[in-house]
Amino acid sequence: MNDLEIQVLGMSRSGNHAVCNWIFNQADAPKLFLNCAEGKTDPFATCRPFSEGQRGWREAPERSVPPGAGGDRALLMHSYEDSWFAHAFSRPLEAHHDEWLAESRRRVRLLILRDPFNLFASRLKMGAELSVPVARKMWKQHAREALGDTRKVKDKVVVLYNRWATDRDYRRSIAGELGLTFTDAGADEVPQTMGGSSFDGTSFHGRAAEMPTQDRWKAYADDPAYRAIFDAEMVSLATRLFGLPPVDLELDDPLGETLPGQ
Repeated sequence: MNDLEIQVLGMSRSGNHAVCNWIFNQADAPKLFLNCAEGKTDPFATCRPFSEGQRGWREAPERSVPPGAGGDRALLMHSYEDSWFAHAFSRPLEAHHDEWLAESRRRVRLLILRDPFNLFASRLKMGAELSVPVARKMWKQHAREALGDTRKVKDKVVVLYNRWATDRDYRRSIAGELGLTFTDAGADEVPQTMGGSSFDGTSFHGRAAEMPTQDRWKAYADDPAYRAIFDAEMVSLATRLFGLPPVDLELDDPLGETLPGQ
């Protein structure tokens, strides 16, 4: 039995591992994190390994709870990246849930979003495999759900990475929504998974708040292909979630009309 199960979905370079690491640090033991599982499958079988030394995360996860834990796990967290809702929150997972993951007293589906201007800059820097047109469409799906324009994901908690990275009170409120005792432990850590930050690696470990994660767009501001990513619908969704685009980022919609910055 799991006291709390959190299924995490976010696009790659949205701060997923930073948020997951922070949640893991707030939770009581015994706890287990299954990193970047494949949708529609048993997460224990398809979760990916991560860099050695990531404290508490399991390289070869075991289904059984450690001896002396009373038979229950305080937290089971499994994450998914660059996935559509139907793939991550899938029918096969629901059909085999208790067989694959055991029963859970409470289940939460955590949706992580980052503003698209910094997200796509980081994805370009990393060399993300998912094509830009598909990634743009996926971000819009996630954004509409976060805004409540759609209601496809039940038992949902939304984390806006921009706020999470800069606002301690916001992190406290997220911990409260998850039912965790807030300590803010791990907020300044940079997980080693996937090399850390696309721009800084793990050089800011222990002082993650100093990373200029809100300014990644500047590296591509003069690139027409980068600016073309952001159509009018995406800018509208982003503005509703994160505020107006950066003032110095000149964006054109498909009709050639300049979209205003802040």
